[in-house]
Amino acid sequence: MYSKNNERKEVISRYESLLDQHKVGFFDSYQYEEIILYYFENAKYAKAKQALEIALSQFPFVTALRLLQAEMLIQEDNLQQAGEILDEVIPQEPYNADIYVQRAHLYSKKNDHHKAIELLQYAAAYSDTPSEIDALIAMEYVYMEQHALAKKYFKRCIARNPEDYFALQHLMHCFDFLGEHQQAIQFLTAFLDNNPYCEVAWHSLGRQYILQKNYQEALRAFDFAIISDNTFTGAYFEKGKVLERLKNYKAAIENYKVTLSLDDPSSFAYLRIGHCYEKLGERAMAEQYYFKAVHEDPQSSKAWLALVEYYARENDYEKAEKYVAKVLLNEGDNPIFLRRCADIYNHIGRTEEAKQIYEQAMDLVDYSYDIHTDLAE
Repeated sequence: MYSKNNERKEVISRYESLLDQHKVGFFDSYQYEEIILYYFENAKYAKAKQALEIALSQFPFVTALRLLQAEMLIQEDNLQQAGEILDEVIPQEPYNADIYVQRAHLYSKKNDHHKAIELLQYAAAYSDTPSEIDALIAMEYVYMEQHALAKKYFKRCIARNPEDYFALQHLMHCFDFLGEHQQAIQFLTAFLDNNPYCEVAWHSLGRQYILQKNYQEALRAFDFAIISDNTFTGAYFEKGKVLERLKNYKAAIENYKVTLSLDDPSSFAYLRIGHCYEKLGERAMAEQYYFKAVHEDPQSSKAWLALVEYYARENDYEKAEKYVAKVLLNEGDNPIFLRRCADIYNHIGRTEEAKQIYEQAMDLVDYSYDIHTDLAE
């Protein structure tokens, strides 16, 4: 059986082939819709706009295409023109939920979230995907910082579709914002009773246990996330962070290294591995991984600062000084980073530069006790 996915690929391939030949082919309106949506989904907005123009030249009155035009205009903040298009298509299809969804997006852009919610609730009566409407309503409540109401709608999304991980993750943000960590654990525990192999839920449960400093339960949750999906890098990474807190540095390193084998190298993973090796007293390995971190992301001030602080702890201030400029280059407006760099300069006798950096940190509202005593000295 020929899948819809393959059909979509074939249509897009044919469309792009014609473009390369500077030819305009003919496609059905629903095929144009698929082409435009494909470009939208892959953030190729210029190509989406070009395809839409071609489609509307052939099908100027097809509602689905005009709705895509309105969506594009809303994204570009051209709200007046988008509103005019929506006004024109409503009389043609008064029971089309997508029209009210786009109108809701328009009002949301105007920060009229109450009106957006009213329109979405109206759209829900005509929608074949009520879960998606619930998610949109929930996000409007998030924009208004009404997280208790947002929580209600995200729960409805999950009840309708247990695989809606977007809703699940945003629900956790609502629990966090409200400080309802025990309620989050209760919700996830009940959810996992019915969906025991949901790695995202196990991962979220582990993070909730971390917030409560219940590290053994957190490890158990991350282990179940890994059992559910042994390629889930997020679970290995969080497990590594918990093991670090428990001072089990060797096991933490093992988990961080798994993330490197499953995904693209990460400067932050290299940093954590370097820190663990340093805690184990393996200085050569620590230094090696700190250098891997800055090599992986030369713009990472955290990586450069880790290298600076490593050498400071080793009392090798000559090498520490060598990399201070790298930190200052990217974090000249971060008072914490500034103060640490000033400490290095102060230690090696570059007091005038240290004084200037301390004062710069104070200008950025760093009024800590340490900075006053260091500056006084």
